Parts: sequence; structure tokens; C-alpha cells
Amino acid sequence: MIQTPLRPSGRTSQRTHAFNRWARWARILPAIVLLLALVMTPWLPTPALAAPNHQNSAEVALRWSTPVVTDKSGYALRATVTNTANQPMENAHLGVSTSALYSFSSRADMQAWSEGHARIPTPDVLGTQSVPTIPAGQSVEVSVNVPADQDAIKKMTSWGPKPVRLSLNDSQNRVLGDVFTFLTRTWDGLPTAGTPALSLTMVMPLISSDWNIDDKAMTALMTQPGAESDPGSGKDKDQSVTLTRQGSRRQEDQSQLLAKHGSLQALGDPVYLSAFANRPKIQGLIQPADFDITGYASQNQDRYARAGVTPESWNAQTAAKLYPDAASGTYAWQGKQEWTMESIAAARRAGYQTVIAPQGFEVGAGTSAHTGKYTIDTQAGQVTVLSAQRELSNLARGNPSSTRATGEQTQAGQTARFIAQSAFYQMEQPYAERSLLVCFDADQDTQQADRIMTELEHAPWIRLEPMDNLMRAPDFTSGSSGLLKALEADDAQGGAKHGDSSTATLDSLIASRADIDRFASSILADGQQASQPTASATTGKTDSQALARQDADATARQPKDPHQWLNRLTAAHDDLALKSLGGTAAAAGLADQAGAISHRLLDGISITPSESLNVVSETASMPVTVSNSHPYPVHARISARTDSMEIVTSRLADVVIPARSEAQVTFKVRVATAGRANVDIGLLDSQGRPFGQMRRAQITSNLRLSDMSGLLIIVFAVLLGLLGLWRQFHRTKDPDE
Repeated sequence: MIQTPLRPSGRTSQRTHAFNRWARWARILPAIVLLLALVMTPWLPTPALAAPNHQNSAEVALRWSTPVVTDKSGYALRATVTNTANQPMENAHLGVSTSALYSFSSRADMQAWSEGHARIPTPDVLGTQSVPTIPAGQSVEVSVNVPADQDAIKKMTSWGPKPVRLSLNDSQNRVLGDVFTFLTRTWDGLPTAGTPALSLTMVMPLISSDWNIDDKAMTALMTQPGAESDPGSGKDKDQSVTLTRQGSRRQEDQSQLLAKHGSLQALGDPVYLSAFANRPKIQGLIQPADFDITGYASQNQDRYARAGVTPESWNAQTAAKLYPDAASGTYAWQGKQEWTMESIAAARRAGYQTVIAPQGFEVGAGTSAHTGKYTIDTQAGQVTVLSAQRELSNLARGNPSSTRATGEQTQAGQTARFIAQSAFYQMEQPYAERSLLVCFDADQDTQQADRIMTELEHAPWIRLEPMDNLMRAPDFTSGSSGLLKALEADDAQGGAKHGDSSTATLDSLIASRADIDRFASSILADGQQASQPTASATTGKTDSQALARQDADATARQPKDPHQWLNRLTAAHDDLALKSLGGTAAAAGLADQAGAISHRLLDGISITPSESLNVVSETASMPVTVSNSHPYPVHARISARTDSMEIVTSRLADVVIPARSEAQVTFKVRVATAGRANVDIGLLDSQGRPFGQMRRAQITSNLRLSDMSGLLIIVFAVLLGLLGLWRQFHRTKDPDE
């Protein structure tokens, strides 16, 4: 190839262009890196306005604040400051600041602020209050009051939630502790026009697990025959199961809350509603005793019948029968586990066409707030599912959105976040027609519910709606298919996500119910046994013992059929069994009281403790007294067994003990040698199964010789005596005498 003079100059030009391109990139790259750093900085998990001199030597807890701020309300708060250092805290001051012009753009921003991770400056000071000297480990309450014409309040030109920071600083402006919360500015007095209000249905379940059978009622249940009641009805007609004092006080608080807030929707358990002195106004019924349908569907349902709980005791028809005052419909309330297709179908078979999920579903949790109403098809028929808005319901039930949300560890902070969150949901889709459901807890703090309802009634962006409006609202159609798939997937994975805690409760109830049935079939004396005297027992006549107890008139007037009394016991047990299988965590404790009924029933037949028996011969008799505190005669088999092979007793003896009486049976004792032995005396039913308490007595033998040996010695002594007498009369006298 022939080189021309132009070729070298061409190569030089290419090098120059390449160098120029790299030089331009070298100037552009730093700018790109700086731009990326500026964009990514707000997303880094750094504390909001974190100061390098943050001490964390004190705690600030919000006790009360003004969640809804209008153009005339001003802002006020009370906070508790606790000195966690080991020395007194002096010259500190509490500052309250906000960002008057800031508006939250996403739920993530609000959550980041509540956890102290958002870099949102709060230059607008609402107020500052000096804090008195606090000794180590002590607390004081500090109040800050901001008038309506304060500059930071007047500076708010847009409505919605605003960030609020409570900062505790010392004299050197070091941060000792801080809390991040919210206030919500209404559109009152602002130039911007309001938007359509968001429909909100606030529901409070009237449920209780504060039931009890006190000692007096239990004694009457065991010893006094009453009118016949229907076992399995879910209600004890004799009212043996009553509310505790705590439950009665809670009823009063709930009645006052419902009377104060007419927009609060009450859905009640008919068994609990029947215990109200003044019947409250309710908007619907739930299943009797808040029966846990979600747990029922995950268990072998025959076990519930063996425990004394049948579908007839908690279905929709029984609910309407127990509380006929309710004119509205019936709803199935969620239990301890999440709803599944199987449990929803079980509710539908029991007559409930609508089920409620008070804690919402995971499906669609990340989407914008929407109407929580779905319609799904089950094997038992079509069911309407009402799902509560998860974030709002958790806050209303007294749960913070996060353990890191320092401002939401108190009821005041939770209320402020609830109001701010509801305003954000309205601003998120201001012109969309939505109906949100918010559910309070079964053991809801009525003071917190009162505060939330009061603030909602003054929030112009919220329209409180009744249950009927929610039921008429259109379904969230785009979410029904997703919910159906999630429920079917949950069933395929084995059902409930949170496990099943009712197994142990069912085991206890099955055992106690079986003991009552066993008493009826194998211990209670039938007519033939009661009329025949027991050969091995010495008993007094029932009438004479009744005269001695001065209850002959009551004994004569009591029903002759003991099964009426047993039905009453069974109804009380089944009532407690139904309540112990409720949807609250505390309900399971009622199974112990149901078990106490069967224990008291079996322990009503007891062996009187015997004194030690001293035996001085080869055979003896040991009396055993058996008492019956029940109003009807019983048949029992007494068993006696010793722990020695040389000292033994007869094994068994049958006895019929009259009503409210005692009977005595005698056991034969045989002794082969001297010594001691313990004898265990117990009760057996007609099938040979033990029941009641075992008693122990002691047998002491002072025997040195057997009965035959003693007889031979006595005979030999008599012969010697006779021989001596014969010799005395027949001997020859000595002549010297």
C-alpha cells in the first residue's frame, strides 16, 4: 500500500477527536454522580434532621393533642418527659415544630416520618415550653398551647396531614429525646374548596369473655334440682353463668359510648346482649358467644359435638331466636384465625350470608384505600365479605403502625395518626366513591374509641355511614378475584396461617362433658337401685335424714326425675363450652370453669376420712362412710386395697347412697402377722372406672400369735387347771397334817 502525505495527518485527527470525547465525559460524569446523590439522599434511612449531638437520655411520650386543627381551634398538646439518665436533668425545654407548607405525597412518606426516617425539615415553630428539673428516673408532664392566630398555624394554606416534631433539648441545644407525630388541618378558612367526604363505617363488636359461675351459683347448681332446660341451646335458663363485675362495668361504659355517638355501629353477640340491663341499640347480630367459626372449620367437627357444642347452638337462626329485638341482619365475625374458603363456607351453611374480617386481608394491602366489600362463591352458596381497612383498624384497636413509630406508642399518638391517615386516604382519591370499614376491638378501650369518634365527627373530610349504606355500596370488583385466589391458595396450603389454639380447649371440654354423661349412665342410681337396700351398707331412711336436715319439704317437692337436674347441669356446661370457644384469646379460660362442673359433680360423692384401725385378732371389720351431697341417690362401688400381703381387706363393696345422705359399708380385715399397712379406699362407677378422691387409712396389727395358737394355749391352760383341781381333791393327806 502506498502511503500518501495525507494519511499521517488523518491518524492525528482521529486521536484528537477521541481525546476530546473522553474529556467531555470526564466533565459530565461528576455532574451525573452529584445528581444521583441528590436524588437518592431522601431515600436513605437516616433519622429526620438527626443531629450529631443526639443524647437519647430522656423519653418523650405524647399524652394528648389536637388531631384536627381548624382556623379557630389552635393547637395544644400534653407530653410526659421521663429522665432516663442517672443524674438530674436541668435547663431543658420542649419544642414543638412543623412544616406548614408540606404535604405528604405517599403512605410511605407518612410511615417514614412516624418512624423518624424521613428528612422533612420542620422550620415552623408552634411553641416552646421550659421543663422543670427532673430527678433521675422521674417524670413530669409538659403542656404546650398554640393560639389559632399563631404564625405557624396561619401559614398553613393547604389542608391535610402535617408533620409535627416534639424535640427535647438541653441548654446547649443537644437533643435529649424526640417524638414524631401529626396534626391534620381542615379546609375551614382556607381559600381552597373542600372535596367530597370519604364514607367511613365505624363498627364496634359487643362481645365479652368475662363470664363466671361463682361458688354460690355452683353450689346451687349441684345441690338444688331446678326446672328443665334445653341442653345445647347456648343459654342457661337458670342464669347460672353470669357476667363478672368487670364485665358489668364494661357494659356500662359501652352503653354510655353508644348513647353518646349515634353514628357508631354496634354488632352484638345475642348472649352478651341479653345480659344488658338496658338493651342497647344495635345494627346487627353476630354468632352467639362470638363462636370461633374459623377454628371450627379447621377441626374435626365431631369433636365439637362431643364437647357439647353443635351448629344449632351458634347458627344464624339461634342468634335471631336468642335476641329477637334486633331488626337487622346477622353477620359472622372473624375468630382467632383468618378467614378461609372452608370457614366462609361453614358460616354460609350456618345461615350467615355476610362475614366480616375486622383486621382486613393481606390481599390488596399495598394498593390505595378502597371499598372493603367483596362477593365470592363458595360450595355452600354466595357470601358477601366485608373487609376492614387494615391500617385504620389497627390504629383504632390500639396498635401502633410500627414498633419504631415513637409517637404511636400512646393512645393520643394513635388517634393523631388515625385522623391524619384518614385525611390522606381522602386526598389520595378525592373524587372516587369509596366506603371504608373500620372495626374496633372486642376488648376496646372505650375512652380511646370515644376520642376517635369525637374527632371523626369534627372532620369535614369524613362522612360516617351506617352498616346499611356499606351493604348497599358496590363491590370492589377488581379485588374479588384476587381475594378468591388468595383464599383458595390458603386452603391448599393447609388452612389457617396463625395455627389452631382450640385443640387443647376442645380436649378439656370433651373430657368434662364425658364425665357428666358418665355420671348419668354409670353413677346416678336408677329407680330399681334406689328402691333396693344395700346388703353391705347400713343406711338411714331418706325421709328421716331429710327431717334431721330440716329440708323435708323441699325434698318432698323436688322432681322425682333426676334427668331434669342433669339437663340443667349439662346446659350450664354447654353454655360455658360455647363461650370458651369464642374468638377472643381470653375465652379459652372458661373451659376450666366448664371442667369445674364435672369435677364438682363427681366430687359430690366422697369418702369420709377413716381413722386408723387397730387390730388385735386375726380378723376384724373396717367401716367406711360414703356421703352424697346431690339431690338424688347414687350408686357406687367402694374399692379397698392394702400395700401389704400379710394385712389384707375384702376388695369391693356396692352401696347406694340416698340423696343428701350418708351410707356405711363394712370391709373385712384379715391379719397374718403383726405390723402396719396402708389401705387405699376409692370409688368406682358401675363400669369399674375410678372417680372422686382417693382416701388412705392405716391398719395397725398388734397380733403376736394366731387365733389357733391362742386357742390351744387356752385349752392347755384349762386342762392344767382341771388337773390341779382333781389332784387337790384326790391327793392322800400326810399323817402329820
